[in-house]
Amino acid sequence: MYSYQYNTRPLPSEMYYHDGYHHVQQSTYTHGQLNSPPQLLPPPYTAQASPSLSRPILLPATSIGGALAASPPFIRAYPPILSSYGITSREFTAVIDAINIALAEPTPCTVLEVASHGVGLIPEGIAQSVSLGLGLAAGAGSAASAYLRTKMVLERANRDVFGPKGLELEILKDEEIMRRLSTMAKSLDPLQRLEELSLYVETLSFDVGPVTRHSNVIDRISAKQAAMKQASKEKKKHEKERKQTQKREKAAQKYDRHVDSIDEQWNSDNESLVEIEVKLAKLGGRIEDINAQADAKLGDSSSKRFGEIEKRRRKDLAEVEKDRGKLQEKHEKTAAKLQKKAGKREDKGEKKVAKLQWIMIHTI
Repeated sequence: MYSYQYNTRPLPSEMYYHDGYHHVQQSTYTHGQLNSPPQLLPPPYTAQASPSLSRPILLPATSIGGALAASPPFIRAYPPILSSYGITSREFTAVIDAINIALAEPTPCTVLEVASHGVGLIPEGIAQSVSLGLGLAAGAGSAASAYLRTKMVLERANRDVFGPKGLELEILKDEEIMRRLSTMAKSLDPLQRLEELSLYVETLSFDVGPVTRHSNVIDRISAKQAAMKQASKEKKKHEKERKQTQKREKAAQKYDRHVDSIDEQWNSDNESLVEIEVKLAKLGGRIEDINAQADAKLGDSSSKRFGEIEKRRRKDLAEVEKDRGKLQEKHEKTAAKLQKKAGKREDKGEKKVAKLQWIMIHTI
């Protein structure tokens, strides 16, 4: 949970107001120090709006971050309920964009380091802007600096945007979200997980404007870098889903089944199980054929052949039952193996989803 109270670096220009007009905030960093920020005023707000946030606002991260990877950005959406608080879509997404920039891996610092070794690809003016924009030493490009930047942005957003409205913005882990909502979600996909929680949270609109363009060079570089990484991650995700869908469609066609009946995690074990089920079904048909043939012979034969026909029936059925018993045993073992794997996958999923981060906005 991020619940820190620190002075922050300026947020995007959309978050600055004075007498109802937007003002672009110039860099207030000098030699790594943060100068006193100008007086900030919240957007005009009247009591007549009578806002009522009966349910919290939730925005999940676009994906679940890894232990060593930079935190993924949060989805860009706008809760219409905030209009009654005097917070527009543009203002709100500017906050989200600022948080996403703060979370981005600060590799521009690495770029500066390369330039300092004589590569000389970055103009001096840009290098100076980057250093001033960070408010940190150029060598401090690490996850720790991204963590600090995020805390600073949260403090500023709560102080100047949400606090005056009686609201608070927090970044929380999935477990804390579920605890506060007194419920549980099953899906591992962030957006599907959000959909499961729809009864407990405010509605979101995904019809929002483009990402805020920042005047700070480091923020622009970080934003572009984060967008490229997210696009690459989404591409890999869609490609994986496409290949898995193709596997399921081929299996459905091969075994003459509806694609929805094919396991989403289709693999060789699933195929073995289906193969066994197909063979068991054929043996079931074989039993029906044996009985039908025996009954037909009994109807056309004299009583002298009854014993011979029944003896043949029992022999044929015994052979089929022997084969079916072996297949059923194999089916049980394969099913148990799949169930065990599913349990491990579920445990792994629970551990993974515990790392999912959410933005929560609620009344104070």
